[in-house]
Amino acid sequence: MDTANKLTDRTVKAKKKLIKELLIIFILCVIVFLFAAYFDILEKIVAFSQAHEEWEIDEIVTTAIFFSFALMIFSIRRWIEYRKALQEIKRLQGILPICSVCKKIRDDAGYWHQIESYIHDHSEVEFSHSICQDCHEKLYPDFVRPEKRENQPS
Repeated sequence: MDTANKLTDRTVKAKKKLIKELLIIFILCVIVFLFAAYFDILEKIVAFSQAHEEWEIDEIVTTAIFFSFALMIFSIRRWIEYRKALQEIKRLQGILPICSVCKKIRDDAGYWHQIESYIHDHSEVEFSHSICQDCHEKLYPDFVRPEKRENQPS
């Protein structure tokens, strides 16, 4: 299995895990809502905090709500950093075995690929083809300017 497939497998597993965790959180939220609605939890908390004002329960609840929002914001920021890190991993790393004659690249499975297709498949690079000046002169000598021909040794 080559590096791109391993990366894809890890990404798919991470996405499945995320969806599973979000589903669990959603189900737990629904259960907490139903429980709180059925037993009128908030009204009981308010009555209890009024009966025991010296315990500062209302301040503790307010702090707990703030802490929950702070954890949510922290989690969202960490998730964004995680997504950026996954994108960074996609770039090429390590040593690439390349043929010294045809310049094909060997993948982890032992198959040879054109350099353009390999790099395109393993990174976010798009290729645009052109011809360098030296190759242009070799392939199309009739199109070389006359002043260039005069400077070339015979």
